[in-house]
Amino acid sequence: MSKIVKIIKSKATVRFMGALLLLAAASFVTAETSSAVDKYHPLENYTVEYTMEGVNTGKKTQYSKQWGNLLCWVEVSELTMPGAPAQKRNEKVITYIEDGQQWIITINQDDNTGTRMKNPMFEGITAGMKDKTPKEFSEQFMKQMGGKEIGEKTVNGEKCTEWEIMGGAKTCITPDQISVESGMNMAGISMKETAVKINRKDGGPKDICDPGDAKLKEIDMSQMLGQ
Repeated sequence: MSKIVKIIKSKATVRFMGALLLLAAASFVTAETSSAVDKYHPLENYTVEYTMEGVNTGKKTQYSKQWGNLLCWVEVSELTMPGAPAQKRNEKVITYIEDGQQWIITINQDDNTGTRMKNPMFEGITAGMKDKTPKEFSEQFMKQMGGKEIGEKTVNGEKCTEWEIMGGAKTCITPDQISVESGMNMAGISMKETAVKINRKDGGPKDICDPGDAKLKEIDMSQMLGQ
């Protein structure tokens, strides 16, 4: 139990898992990548609002723009673990693609400081996109993560395919590649995010994915991955 608590509380682990989620979101590429703007998502713009339950409660809103080239989420939540003081989070995570590289920025909105790092896995992942439909590639990506498809369901009116990943983790993805439910349950500790509102035409305010004047520290993500 103590090991699970340490894993979930670790800021580095949270950011790394967030990076993997962003990588997964970027992997659902359309076949139209020969155009002037590479399309990393079937939808040009969209916004999803989530509620968060379990040991981490609160709200999260995800914004996607420019066919997935620019993606961010804003999370206001509170993490409550057994035997530990509650931790509040007011955070913005941004990912953008530039010159064939994916960059990830994490900002603490309370003190306007954060980190910026390049995703070293991005080039390798996108290299496998050639000649695959969005569905084919997303299924390949899930299987590479040790995932298996466990069925179909409906979440708040949205039909989705549910996948089980890494034992206790699950995610349910719509045909147009929006995660409408995700969560984990390990050693009795559970976390869950559920989409409560989706706008498939609006990517949110113009500057919502802009880091502004936040003070950012450069981090080498390859060290986190042991490369």
